[in-house]
Amino acid sequence: MATSARAEPFKGQRYAKLRRRCVRKNKLFVDGEFPPTGSSLYFSRSPPADIVWKRPKDIVPEPRFFIDKASADDFSQGTLGNCWFVAACACIAEDSTLWKKVVPDYRAQEWSPNIKYAGIFHFKFWRCGRWVDVVIDDYLPTRNGRLIFTHSKSRNEFWSALLEKAYAKLFGCYEALTAGKARDAMVDMTGGVGEGLEIADFRSQDQRMRLFSILYKAKANQSLMCSAIQARTAAEMEVRLSVGLVKGHAYSITAVRDVYLKGTGLFSVFNRDKIHMIRLRNPWGGIEWKGPWSDGSSEWKKVSEKDKKDLDLTFDENGEFWMAFEDFCRYFTHVDVCHMMNTSFFTLKKSWREKVMEGEWRRPQRAGGCGNHNTFLNNPQYLLDMYEDEEEILVSLEQEDRRSSNFRTRGENYCIGYTITKTDVNRKYRMHDRMERMHAGPFVQSRSILSRQPIKKGRYLLVPSTFDPGQEGRYLLRLYTSSTPSVRELVKDEPGPPSCFQEAKVAATAVTVSSAEGFTLADGSHEAEAYCILKCEKEQYRTSTSCKSSCPEWKERVTFYRRKPQEDVKVEVWASSILADFYIGCLTLPMSRNQEYTGGNIIRRYSLQKTNSEGREEHAGYIWLTVHHTTNMAEV
Repeated sequence: MATSARAEPFKGQRYAKLRRRCVRKNKLFVDGEFPPTGSSLYFSRSPPADIVWKRPKDIVPEPRFFIDKASADDFSQGTLGNCWFVAACACIAEDSTLWKKVVPDYRAQEWSPNIKYAGIFHFKFWRCGRWVDVVIDDYLPTRNGRLIFTHSKSRNEFWSALLEKAYAKLFGCYEALTAGKARDAMVDMTGGVGEGLEIADFRSQDQRMRLFSILYKAKANQSLMCSAIQARTAAEMEVRLSVGLVKGHAYSITAVRDVYLKGTGLFSVFNRDKIHMIRLRNPWGGIEWKGPWSDGSSEWKKVSEKDKKDLDLTFDENGEFWMAFEDFCRYFTHVDVCHMMNTSFFTLKKSWREKVMEGEWRRPQRAGGCGNHNTFLNNPQYLLDMYEDEEEILVSLEQEDRRSSNFRTRGENYCIGYTITKTDVNRKYRMHDRMERMHAGPFVQSRSILSRQPIKKGRYLLVPSTFDPGQEGRYLLRLYTSSTPSVRELVKDEPGPPSCFQEAKVAATAVTVSSAEGFTLADGSHEAEAYCILKCEKEQYRTSTSCKSSCPEWKERVTFYRRKPQEDVKVEVWASSILADFYIGCLTLPMSRNQEYTGGNIIRRYSLQKTNSEGREEHAGYIWLTVHHTTNMAEV
């Protein structure tokens, strides 16, 4: 998980330096980069005339940064349509290890007679792989002496309002915080990995149980989650349903549990029914769910007092409520998750191996768009080596938030995704032709995407891209696996100029080994776990070992960059064995006739040969190959 130890000063403002200056001059800080004026409130209109910027000491006589400790109750939504941010903050506030990342040296920022007050605060946020330190003054927008935006239930507690102001500064103004995604805010405050789950994608009963399992495991791993009911039109925004839920409104998910019901009969203790349950919190406070399992409903009579205590069940009007998972899926449309990926070895929880790459899409050669375009390979390319037979890989792609960098024009985030294809067994340089695609998309117009898929042992090409070509910007690519993969960016297009006393590489020969057939082993059998060895100009490379078959398949390619293009290429086929591998046969590709191999992707059957006990060459089966030879090394 990302650490906030080092943070870049946002807009070049250094908190310690600015604070010292204010203390020395005995003046309260006024932020010239985010002044207490209308431009910091709205970009599309002038602010109402009755809004007054006030410092906390002018709002209440004894302001405090924290009262007691941080909690979800510290965040109540104001008049701004940023429930996504408020819900995310409520999640963060419940975990001290998380909010302390966002609120550095929080004790030193408290109002205290022992600390000279300077009217300056700072907060840290994570932006596309980098922590930034945002400095603000303490002026807050009020109406009739009360805060108009996010505020605590305690009138003299101000950390939530100041945190919101720092986040608004990051986006350009308060208005820019309307209509965001809760997972983006959670990622910004943790450095975690964001994922969006559409409940409509989990239609069947088995799929719903899979969704519950995802949420249950995520909560067990201290991941943060919010959910919402989509408002399909502007008129539906914040419409309250008859069951008490609000459309277009983000709710924090505070628990995912199995709740056991009271049994009857002699063996009831050992044979109790259970129901999948979700606990949510409305950042508005008292407006809650009114259906089954709502506060004080008759369904709770089915749960023992001990189990109620274990659930920390209360029926206060605090905006927190339980729902059956079945009802949750009926009403809510999507869930935002911020995964807190455990990368520590010293833990009993599942540990992930993390690989992090920062990059940029840049014209003309690194912004090629998705695989629908001929320019697809004009994107950043990463070589991925997987060493386990098969495992799940999680890939997170995040772009720099264009909503904050272009807030005045309401810049939209790009539609982004990534593609994984096979690549050469010996790939060293950038790919210029396409091989078999293993994964693509879905491309989503979102700041970040996360997908998971099984992947087998082998070498792959991973290409992050925008959907449309020519779009530029920074991105962060993160990979998570159980094992330790190898990942590196491919930068060079082809071999460079020769070193001293070496000939230049003047051609390339790409050999794709598809399958073999018609062979016989020493014991008379016709099935083998087979592999191939390809040799040329003192180089040799081995394919993977196939499953046991009479027609083993590999579909793997080796590309030789040639100093001596007339030298032959040799392909050997071997059967793998515990004691000693068995030589099946070989094929020599005569490169003196290399013009025969310039036809592109034509698969041909070749005869395998081997030397018998009498020293004569004999037929040993067949092998299917595609051979492409070219003097333009930018073709492969």
